Amino acid sequence: MSRQHHSARGFTLLELLVAITLLGVLMAALFGALRLGARVWETGEARLDDSARVQVVQDFLRRRLGQTMPLTEVTGDPHAAGELLFAGEADRLRFVGLLPEHLGAGAYLMELALGEPAQAGAPGDLVIRWRPLDLANEADTSRQTEERVLIEDVEHLEIAYFGGSLTDQEAGWWQQWQQQRSLPTLVRLRLAFPAGDGRTWPELMVAPMVDLAPPSQP
Repeated sequence: MSRQHHSARGFTLLELLVAITLLGVLMAALFGALRLGARVWETGEARLDDSARVQVVQDFLRRRLGQTMPLTEVTGDPHAAGELLFAGEADRLRFVGLLPEHLGAGAYLMELALGEPAQAGAPGDLVIRWRPLDLANEADTSRQTEERVLIEDVEHLEIAYFGGSLTDQEAGWWQQWQQQRSLPTLVRLRLAFPAGDGRTWPELMVAPMVDLAPPSQP
């Protein structure tokens, strides 16, 4: 009777050890799965945040560029046409547009460009600058200029302009749009992020406001 009692108790203790071991393995597996799930969740949230930020910036630029005004500087000579306040280069763009009310509703002279990086060779930030519009004295730089960062850590900015050139060449894409008589038909913005950056920038193409500028004087 005593021998059967010891055998039964030893067998129960072995089962308990096996159960504890299995429980430990299951808890370790569960903890690992929870950590993996948390990482996946955080990565998914980060990607959603980045994607949402890009979408917001694209919507903002689409509205600003879509409301570009074909205004010219006022000159002292009534027979001379002022310069169009739209100057486009491959990596920056100056134009007259409207700002939303919370930024100071009204027409402003704006500039879209990459800001200077903190270190040489480092990515820059896509920024937009604006200052009050004064057609009669646009050479005056004393007016306060405001700046906002739209997208951080941009490797490359490429802007192109579609339309007929000043020399009446066939319409096409140009890397510059300066000293023209009218606005381009389309403006295209491409952004590139550093290698390994998970963000993507869908190509943005905007048609500026219908050109209402008067024809140039002969």
